[in-house]
Amino acid sequence: MSFWEQIKEKTEAVPIKLKMLFLEKDLETHVLRLGTRVYDLGKTHGNLMEDKEMQSLFEIIGAKKKEMAALKEDFRKIWREEVGDLKRTLEKGGGAFEQIEINASSPAKGKQVKDLELPKDVLLGPILRGNNLIIPDGETEIREGDRITLMGTKNDVAATEKYLQEE
Repeated sequence: MSFWEQIKEKTEAVPIKLKMLFLEKDLETHVLRLGTRVYDLGKTHGNLMEDKEMQSLFEIIGAKKKEMAALKEDFRKIWREEVGDLKRTLEKGGGAFEQIEINASSPAKGKQVKDLELPKDVLLGPILRGNNLIIPDGETEIREGDRITLMGTKNDVAATEKYLQEE
């Protein structure tokens, strides 16, 4: 079983993040539909405030935004709780769990995750960008100031930390 599969089985945060991603796509679809409806009504000189579809879309979007806010809060709470347990588990098994900040001269700055030269036994975990927690995928761009979570073997995490903070 891969390192990532082992971690996924030990966390409640991953399923919540997946729900957030699906909800984000659904929300985006409704917002696009709303924009299309506004455009269509503008062309026909329809009344925006009396349009039943627009009212329905506003209600749906509002409900989905509330659901997203609740999921984000659940994710943050669970992640804070699980981070300590995960760190202790990794360290007990000879692993490491570190969070580093990307500086202006980092070779990772401006690159996508898929383009980073990371050791095989290092997992790039959540990224804290300002107040936003990002679960990275290959397309995620690393930015200056990002706080990146690294998990893996002690030696590989140390090497990755050095690589990401090179001047």
